[in-house]
Amino acid sequence: MSKWCQRAPLALILLPLLVLVVGCPKKPRPEIPETTPPKTTDKTPAAEEVKESPFAKTPESSESSLEDQMSDEIRRLNEQKPLGSVYFDFDKADLRQDALEQLQRNAEWLKSHAVYRVRIEGNCDERGTTEYNLALGDRRAATVKNYLVKAGLDGGRFETISYGEEHPVDPGHGEEAWKKNRRADFTITGKAAR
Repeated sequence: MSKWCQRAPLALILLPLLVLVVGCPKKPRPEIPETTPPKTTDKTPAAEEVKESPFAKTPESSESSLEDQMSDEIRRLNEQKPLGSVYFDFDKADLRQDALEQLQRNAEWLKSHAVYRVRIEGNCDERGTTEYNLALGDRRAATVKNYLVKAGLDGGRFETISYGEEHPVDPGHGEEAWKKNRRADFTITGKAAR
């Protein structure tokens, strides 16, 4: 037998397999038509018609915007000046009668607005050295804080600072200006942590 005759049965078996593998076209995938979402007939208000609270938290709002809103509230309160200044005699940190009366009013406001933190700022007139006036302003602020704590307020709500002669209310150089500058001021700094 020739070599051809020996290989013919093998060729007869492989040829149909080859035709099957190579010759069969692939089935095309059916095309899925693009669909648009169905239109709803609900009438929704236009974006400009929707009214939201200025404090509503939206996905794009951040903590800084909440801080900005709180800062605006604190700024408005400080402009209204609900806490009056307390005045001192020359070279003194003792509370005068008018200072006690003002502090009583401040204590009442602070009790009814317990959420706020406050900075007590000691100030002096221009006489004396910078170091001396800073120390005197510090004693004035501490005296005011001590009074408020004895009146039943939480001392943790208060911080004190001395500006010495650096923040005069009246830039004049006589007794009329000086008596306005010997004081303790109050600045609302934020809300107390709960």
